[in-house]
Amino acid sequence: MRFLAELSRRYGDVAAFRMGTRSAVLINHPELINRVLCSRSCTRSDESRKAMRSFLGDGLLTTEGPLHLRRRRMMAPSFHRDRIRGYTELMCAEAYADIAGWRPNEKRDLYKDMMRITFTIVTRALFSADRRDDAQEVEKALAVIMPWAILGAGTANVLPSLPVIYPPRGKAAIARLNRLVLDIVAHRRAEGGDRGDVLSMLLATRDEDGSALTDEDICDEALTLIVAGHDTTANTLTWAWHLLTQNPEVQEALYQEVQRVVGERALTPEDLPKLPLVEQVIHETLRLYPVIWIGDRVPQQDIELGGYTIPKGSEVVFSMYVTQRDERFFPDPERFDPARFSPARIGSIPDGAYFPFGAGVHKCIGNTFALMEARIILATMVQRFAISAIRGHKVRKILGLVMTPAGGFPVRLSARKTDVMRSA
Repeated sequence: MRFLAELSRRYGDVAAFRMGTRSAVLINHPELINRVLCSRSCTRSDESRKAMRSFLGDGLLTTEGPLHLRRRRMMAPSFHRDRIRGYTELMCAEAYADIAGWRPNEKRDLYKDMMRITFTIVTRALFSADRRDDAQEVEKALAVIMPWAILGAGTANVLPSLPVIYPPRGKAAIARLNRLVLDIVAHRRAEGGDRGDVLSMLLATRDEDGSALTDEDICDEALTLIVAGHDTTANTLTWAWHLLTQNPEVQEALYQEVQRVVGERALTPEDLPKLPLVEQVIHETLRLYPVIWIGDRVPQQDIELGGYTIPKGSEVVFSMYVTQRDERFFPDPERFDPARFSPARIGSIPDGAYFPFGAGVHKCIGNTFALMEARIILATMVQRFAISAIRGHKVRKILGLVMTPAGGFPVRLSARKTDVMRSA
């Protein structure tokens, strides 16, 4: 990360470099990044997709070209705003149910808490409420698989010819994961009906030619949604609390906003538009700590970028972390300032300078779901507790498939003067 930032600082918006056996070009300007991300002739590299494909199969994260466009078109109705609005009550209920077990003055690992809450929400939104035992089995299998997938992703960046290698335990976990999800899909297909969850939408969706997704297709997409849909939001919320514990005046302002709008009753989806600071905090967190911190594209034809001709087949790299901390686009970039995303100031952010969910045909299809979920969980937490970091714990970043705090994030809770949990 430091290397990429220094590369851009010393050599400008287009800089060539080597990474292991691979050559690459770093771009760091909103106009160039937008051009690459929004070009259908620029595809994600095989290396960047190999680790995820090793256990997710052919889902939205791992496919390219016509297959990706077909899948995205078929998946889109599941993430329509009206559909997501139906998940918000679930998000509120699960956030309150989990936080009900927390106690004042106790020490907690907030990273583990956020992983648990977001996993529960995404599996319930996907499979409905009656698959809790199955969701726990999925979580256990992923706990075995993910360390090896992360190792494979790191190896692919340096030695792209090497396959992703899993030990017997990892291979067994992948097989168990696929059997479990395929069983859920087959059971629901035989049962029929719309339960209002994502799985119902995937079973009902049809392509323009009338064809449906196969059980294997739905399995791949379901696993993709589980992995991408909880890890990223959990890390975003953890980084948000890291920033809020460093900036207690913002945490207090958040509490005052929630108190004015919600008071001591339970939060409802209708409250969210009246909580602008909650949304601004999430966006500023994603600016400073974009959990997907780096990406790449491979142009399928020669492309001109910043006065240079980049030959087809080259690897073009960009970093959300580097660009979103560039002082040209964000004055005083290291400062946590949620007001950057206020209506009065958001217009000054150049198009392409803030892109935590990507852009173009590969923009995260679940970004609206993730933002809604993060806002609900953050608001319910700040309503009940004041949260402070444990003194002496140094937060370090681990750069794997996502940006994660090393060693979790230990905090201490202090009670707010509210009876909201009883009213919930």
